[in-house]
Amino acid sequence: MATTAKKKAPEKAAAKKKAAPKKKEAKKKEAGPAAAKGKTTPKKVAVKKRKPTALVTGACGFAGGHMVDLLLEKGYDVIATDLETAPREFLNPGATFIPADITDPSSIKKLFNGPMDYVYHPAAVFDYEAPWELCEKVNVFGMRNISEISLKKGVSRFVLFSTVSVYGHPEPDELPVKEDNPKRPGTNYERSKLMQEEIGLEYCTKGLDVSVVRPAPVYGPRNVYGMATILFLLAKFPVLPFPVNIDNYLVGVNVKDVCNAALFLADKKESIGQCYNVIDNSRYTMREFAEFVCPLMGVRIIPIFLPREMFYNLGDSMADLSRSVSKVTGTRPFIEKDMVYYLKAVYTFSNDKLRSLGYEFLYPDLLEGLRETIHWYKDNGYLDRWDLWMKALFSKTR
Repeated sequence: MATTAKKKAPEKAAAKKKAAPKKKEAKKKEAGPAAAKGKTTPKKVAVKKRKPTALVTGACGFAGGHMVDLLLEKGYDVIATDLETAPREFLNPGATFIPADITDPSSIKKLFNGPMDYVYHPAAVFDYEAPWELCEKVNVFGMRNISEISLKKGVSRFVLFSTVSVYGHPEPDELPVKEDNPKRPGTNYERSKLMQEEIGLEYCTKGLDVSVVRPAPVYGPRNVYGMATILFLLAKFPVLPFPVNIDNYLVGVNVKDVCNAALFLADKKESIGQCYNVIDNSRYTMREFAEFVCPLMGVRIIPIFLPREMFYNLGDSMADLSRSVSKVTGTRPFIEKDMVYYLKAVYTFSNDKLRSLGYEFLYPDLLEGLRETIHWYKDNGYLDRWDLWMKALFSKTR
């Protein structure tokens, strides 16, 4: 037995000698510059990337509310602002709402407490009946206030929502209207919007990257003014005489295209300091418009022939009378001057500049977009004839 033990001992020793090099190799693998200095390699910590933050002014309004929806859908952190008293029925709860007044510089400071990457600015007085003092205070001075703080806080991109109304009524030989056409604003609202643009481009020279969208009359779900006033006026009547010889073009753009175009331009370097018409690809006359939308709203059209000038003069007279009555009753005019002004205009617009950058419209056809909008009005009780008359006769606001 002793002899056997003596024979096995050398085998164990040999095994130990063979294992030793493996341990040394393991140490060599572990060794590195840090190990040589007596330090351990630090573990990599995953850093969570911050989502871009965007501010939307007028967020409780029509375009502002849809802009909030789009940004949240695209994964942005959204700061939504509007007046404290603004109705929040359609404001997306995914946004952080901070009430503020853009006419008060101290009020908007709280909107920029954290990092801010983008500012989308639809907030404005949109009312052809508004006095100059109000248009100037909100549209002009408000624009300067929000531009100044955006510049100071290092905002990456600023997109202003303007309007094709800055062109006024173009001459026939100027059609279709392009971005470099003459600007002939004819109302307080239009003048204030053109001044808004001028302030934006002024701040662009100071280092704030500004782009401007000029939408045609905007329509879509949740709209209760602008083009909606034409639809609501038509919907009040079960039977409506309509002059079939009125062949002016009716132009428009879906609110989703306005917001998508704003988002699209915010990431284009070539759009800095530039203005863009945002209007769909269709061209329909007033007759084609009426013949399409009226049946959808339960309105029967009786075709009549009425000289163009007589039609417009009648519209102006009714608007003036409606304005006089509204001053006595304290209500909104039954027929608003801006609606007549809009219907009298003879214009078409080019969207070539926007499309040349690669933008494709979600709603290229006006009538098909209006079909969807009218269905939304129906589903949400906006086309009840009795209710429309009560609002027309007694409503003090839009």
